[in-house]
Amino acid sequence: MVSGCSHSPATSSSEPSHQSIGSSSRPRSKPPAAAIASAHPLATQAGIEILERGGNAFDAAIAVASVLAVVEPSGSGLGGGGFWLLHRARDGKQVMLDSRETAPLAAHRDLFLDENKQVLPGKSLDGALAAGIPGVPAALVHLSKNYGQLPLTTTLAPAIELAQHGFLLDEHLLKLMRFRQKAIQTSPAAASIFLDHGKVPGSGTRLVQTDLAHTLSTLAKQGHDGFYKGEIAEKLVASVKHSGGIWSLTDLARYHVIERKPIAGDYQGARIISAAPPSSGGLVLMETLNILNGYALNQLDRATRKHLIVEAWKRAYRDRAEYMGDPDFVNIPVERLLSQNYADALKTTIRNDVALPSQYLAAPQAEIQQGNNTTHFSVLDKSGNRVAATLSINYPFGSG
Repeated sequence: MVSGCSHSPATSSSEPSHQSIGSSSRPRSKPPAAAIASAHPLATQAGIEILERGGNAFDAAIAVASVLAVVEPSGSGLGGGGFWLLHRARDGKQVMLDSRETAPLAAHRDLFLDENKQVLPGKSLDGALAAGIPGVPAALVHLSKNYGQLPLTTTLAPAIELAQHGFLLDEHLLKLMRFRQKAIQTSPAAASIFLDHGKVPGSGTRLVQTDLAHTLSTLAKQGHDGFYKGEIAEKLVASVKHSGGIWSLTDLARYHVIERKPIAGDYQGARIISAAPPSSGGLVLMETLNILNGYALNQLDRATRKHLIVEAWKRAYRDRAEYMGDPDFVNIPVERLLSQNYADALKTTIRNDVALPSQYLAAPQAEIQQGNNTTHFSVLDKSGNRVAATLSINYPFGSG
C-alpha cells in the first residue's frame, strides 16, 4: 500500500482528469511546490503539516518516519534502522545517512549456530538475540540537528499525538499481525500492545502506545542521549537481557550515524544518485543500467525488452551476492562494479534467444527476501530539498 500526497499553495493536483494517460492533448500540469509519498496517509499528512509550519524536507522526513513508527510498526520503528538519501538545495550537497542497526559488541560469528555448528532455525529473525542496536532514533536527531529548521519537539509532535491517543487499525496491518501473531505472543511487552487477550484485535480497533509516546517525547526533549543513555537505555538493555539478548549500555552509548558518499551514475542523459554500501540498492541499480546502456529498449518488442532487463538484473544480483557487505569490514570493488567496461563485458554474456538459468552464473546466489518488513518514503519541498528514505526492522514487527 502506497499513499502519496502533494502539497502546493498555488495549484491543486487533486482534481481528476477525464483524459486518458498518454493522450497527446492532455494539458501539462504545473509541478507541485512540494510532494510527499509514504506507506500511510497519516504519515504523509504529518509531513505536509510540518512543511506548512515552515519546515523543510528534512523536517518533514522526521515527521513521516516517526509517524510510520507508530502507524506502521510492521515495517519500521524506533527499534530499526535505515538509509536516508539527502539532497540539500542551497549548496547541492548529496549525502547518504547510514543509520542501519549494528551488532552488539558481544556478538560473534557462531551466535546463531548450535554446538554442532548447525544453523539454529529462526534465531536470526525472532527473539532478543536477533535484535541489533537501533539506528532510527539517532537518524531523527541527526537530521534535525544538521539539516532541519524546526525543533524535534515540533517535528515529532504528530507521532507523539498518534501514539498517545491512538489510531484505528486497518486490515493491512491486521493481516501482518496475524502473520506474526506467534512471535508477538512470545513477547509479553509486544503482546500487551498489539494483542487483545492474546488474539489479534478486530478492524477499527484503536491502537494506543503510551510507552512509545513517552520514548518519542523523551527523544524530542533530550535528543540523542534521551534514547541512547539514561532511563530508556537502561530499560532497553534490561529488557533485552531478560529475554536472552546480549545488548549492553556501551552498545547504545557508542551508536552514531555515518554520513557516506552516495553512488552516482548516468543513464541516457539522466544523472542518478542512489544509496551506497552497506546498502546494495545503488550498486545493483547502476550496474543493471550500465548493462542495459546501449540498448534502444523503447524500440524493442515487449518480450525482448523484458528479457534483457531480467538478464541484466541476474548479473547485477549475482554480484550483489558475491561482493556486498559492510564496507567497514569488507572490501567492496565499487569502482569495478560501476565501470561501464565491466558492464559491457557482462553484456557479452547475454543472448537474445536464451534465458540463462541463474545456477549457471559464476557466483553463488544468496536468498533475497522481500516483504512487509521495510518501508520507503520520499519528500520534496518547495526549495528543492529532497529525501528518499528506506527504513527496516528486518522482519515484520521486528524480532518480537
